Amino acid sequence: MIKHAVSEDYNIIVGCLKQEGSLNTTPLAHIEKYGLTRDFQDVWLQKNSDSGPILTVIMRHFNTLYLYNDGDFYEPEELGSFTSFLGPDIVFGKRDLLSELALYLEGMVLEPSCHMILEKPHQLIPCTEVVRAEVEDCEEIAALIYSVPEFARFYHSPKEIERGVRRRIEMGTCRYFVLKREGRIVSQAYTTIESSQYATIGGVVTLPEYRKQGLASLVVSCICRDLIKDKKIPNLFYNNEEAGRVYERLGFVHAGEYAMLLSHEYAKKGEGLTAYKCGT
Repeated sequence: MIKHAVSEDYNIIVGCLKQEGSLNTTPLAHIEKYGLTRDFQDVWLQKNSDSGPILTVIMRHFNTLYLYNDGDFYEPEELGSFTSFLGPDIVFGKRDLLSELALYLEGMVLEPSCHMILEKPHQLIPCTEVVRAEVEDCEEIAALIYSVPEFARFYHSPKEIERGVRRRIEMGTCRYFVLKREGRIVSQAYTTIESSQYATIGGVVTLPEYRKQGLASLVVSCICRDLIKDKKIPNLFYNNEEAGRVYERLGFVHAGEYAMLLSHEYAKKGEGLTAYKCGT
């Protein structure tokens, strides 16, 4: 059975998500900030009975769905039917869960990734070149993000990205770090979301002519040190072996198989794309 979560469920939901907290950074951050029910956000629980344990946490944030299941005990057909009814553009969750769920979601395409968490911070690289981005860097950051097809397919224009970057920098909800050469941003990384305990790093991009110089490693190291200073645990997702090897050298360890299910619109935009290399 699937029921809408109520305020009394808050602590048990957060406790469930924190079993694999780094994997659930995004739903934890959204629940911490907005609670269980807003116009743009809802949380449901899949259970065997009213008094039974949580089988799956289901969170809708706008038109994106986040699913978390900590074991094999759930009803995939029920979950698939409910997900189909909600009609999300993107579904995030563990790879094995989404692989099974995809059988019930016609027209959605599975894109796998690997999850990593920083466990060996002593392997991070010291760097004095990397700086925290300022508001005046927003346009350049947005252009760099939009230059990567795997990122650009989720936006309509660089201006849309720029508005989001500017808002997050001004509000201090995410941190952006850049490495500049001759006044130009040549490599960058940022936190896509931060909860009270965890932070997910994404948007690792280096200009093509500056790749293979270890610049992305410097930027990621710097942002990780800044997160550790604030007592947050860095984590990230990757979908190609080269990036995985880079992150392993920086002290990240494998923490699980993840995936997203994309609607036909996004899947079509991604046709023919190869896995993006972070350009170390």
